Amino acid sequence: MCRRSQVGARFDLSGGWAENALVLAFLFVDGLGLSHDPRSALQRLNLPTLRALSGGFSQEPFNRPNLAYRVLDARLGVEGLPQSGTGQTTLLTGLNAAQMLGYHQGPHPLSKLQTLLQQDSLQVWATQQGLRVLHANAYRPEYLEKVQTSRRNLLSAFGFAARAARLELLPIHHPQALLPAFWPEPEAAGARFAQIAQQHDLTFLECWALDYTAHRMPEKLDERWLELDRFLEGFLNANPTATLLLTADHGNAEEPWHTQHTLNPVPLIVYGALAGKVPAMHSLTDLAPWIRQQFVGLI
Repeated sequence: MCRRSQVGARFDLSGGWAENALVLAFLFVDGLGLSHDPRSALQRLNLPTLRALSGGFSQEPFNRPNLAYRVLDARLGVEGLPQSGTGQTTLLTGLNAAQMLGYHQGPHPLSKLQTLLQQDSLQVWATQQGLRVLHANAYRPEYLEKVQTSRRNLLSAFGFAARAARLELLPIHHPQALLPAFWPEPEAAGARFAQIAQQHDLTFLECWALDYTAHRMPEKLDERWLELDRFLEGFLNANPTATLLLTADHGNAEEPWHTQHTLNPVPLIVYGALAGKVPAMHSLTDLAPWIRQQFVGLI
């Protein structure tokens, strides 16, 4: 059990869920790696919610009541810096996309990765099983127009998989759409994510602010870390019935002294009813098969 008096957060990790509750809120955070370097925001900043959920950004897995924490390799056995296209495709399919290509590819999935996503992504699989699936990211109208008219893919692997599953890409003012980053009121946005997720079996939200800021405005990274922490606090304080799943494709924002991706592992946080069912995991390839397995028995 962790309370704010111990780690700085108001939420209580001992909260209960129905044993058969299977509602999953998948929060993908681009560029969130693990680092013990004292220069890292993970060590410098007061991030009570993230710290509570990760055991102080541990490099070792652990289990607690309603909380499972794993450390995942993002290198995928391939030389070079991990990239978003192959990392995200691997997360969503369980297939080692970087190994299949022989290299890391990003940021947007090209033709071979697109084929994998069309055939094997969680979004496509879940909709084929009749599950209620939502891609909650809010898109600006001008961006949606470019996506429709461009000859090349402008979407991330998450967005492309949503489109392959014939999920609606939501305009910014849609009642079920959420800003993917830069939340004016992070706690309220987190609570809204919890509320929206409860209306679906599987809800995806892709938060790209850390990676974007690390590449382009590293001096602003502290703001994005604090914003994410407050978003998570809002989600947890909403007493969600949905299990929260948080993970990343590669490291980047944990090392603000440069603008490149890193070789660091990434966290996997599972908080809620499914936490007690999380097996040992070691790689980005381990996640999608486990998610499918949780739903199979209920379909």
